[in-house]
Amino acid sequence: MGRILIWTEAEIEGLENAWGLSRILTEVDEYGTVTRELGYNKDGEVVHRHPGEPTRAQRGVFDLAKIASVKATDMEPAEFDRLWYAKVC
Repeated sequence: MGRILIWTEAEIEGLENAWGLSRILTEVDEYGTVTRELGYNKDGEVVHRHPGEPTRAQRGVFDLAKIASVKATDMEPAEFDRLWYAKVC
């Protein structure tokens, strides 16, 4: 299991305008590849899940991007899994 990173407009300029997301949680493997994404709107609702549904695009926000190992884990992997498997309304 990889690192869980939380991104907001402070780290990704245009996240709200381009994707309609106020924050996005990413699971990053040991090679720096984002394997799963959970995106939340300003009301705290899951509106993007990649891979899966619902999604904002056919690909992920971080599609093919490599994440440097500079940033430490922002969330425990077990908590990310709980959110990933939670029922989406």
